[in-house]
Amino acid sequence: MIYQSLEQVIADPLFPRADLQLRAGKHIGADYDAALFDFLTAAKPHLDSFYGRYEVSLLTREEAYFYLVPDRLAIPPPLGQRRLYAMDMLVGQALALMRLDPKWLENNLCIPEKAVLTLLEQLLGEESLLRFIPRPRRRGKDVDQDARKLRETFATSLRSLERQGFIKREGRADATVIRPLRAVMRFADPVRTSADLEAALQSLIAQGQIADGTDDPDADGREEPR
Repeated sequence: MIYQSLEQVIADPLFPRADLQLRAGKHIGADYDAALFDFLTAAKPHLDSFYGRYEVSLLTREEAYFYLVPDRLAIPPPLGQRRLYAMDMLVGQALALMRLDPKWLENNLCIPEKAVLTLLEQLLGEESLLRFIPRPRRRGKDVDQDARKLRETFATSLRSLERQGFIKREGRADATVIRPLRAVMRFADPVRTSADLEAALQSLIAQGQIADGTDDPDADGREEPR
């Protein structure tokens, strides 16, 4: 459909759904919601000025997904702001790396949850990975408690990434698989210009570099309402 005005865009029944999801921090690609993605593609010329009034930008990436980013000079951001923990960032980077792996492409990008955590342990090392989980101060080392806390933090990160449209999860319990969506490649933004993107992502994860191109990640906060 071709929209002639902002009024036509707002009158479309898809507008409220798209608007609410974008304001909630969702990333909308064709693999997340094809109808909403097509709507945003057609409506973007009019929505740019609409969201500009709220001091946010409707952005898209070459992988074809949309999301809102607040103006850095707008304090506080009129529509709020989404933030991510360090573990969320690491899990997102790992899934971006796995999305590039032919092994998972051949498997329709159905990745067992355990495989993601295993990759992080391989790239970072167990001790380094434990630095990214919240732990109470205590004397000595409790291996079992650390392992449990790591699993809990990992599960929380997956829920956060799913809420924001980076992944979809299917199945239950040990049979749960993750499908990294187009938007997960946003975590590759810091190394996007590298000649070998896969190698650059591996290095990024191994170094524990959690700052990425999402504009608003923070190691200290989970989420703030939009």
